[in-house]
Amino acid sequence: MEKAENICLAVIRQVKTIFPNADRLLPILCYKETGCLDPADIKSIQCIVGRVEDRGEWGLVGCSGPLAHAVFTEAE
Repeated sequence: MEKAENICLAVIRQVKTIFPNADRLLPILCYKETGCLDPADIKSIQCIVGRVEDRGEWGLVGCSGPLAHAVFTEAE
């Protein structure tokens, strides 16, 4: 008998980004249109991206790049 194996998949939605203009305070990528869905093994995900709506555009907030920082906590 074969050993059971758990598999965890994620679905990632592509977006068509709008590069920020020089007049913006922070270099945050935005998008209005979404693309197709891509299934992925959860082990391949390197960071999580959030989004914030502003006047019909969505701003991408990532956990990497110049706005990211590490937080270290003690284990319980």
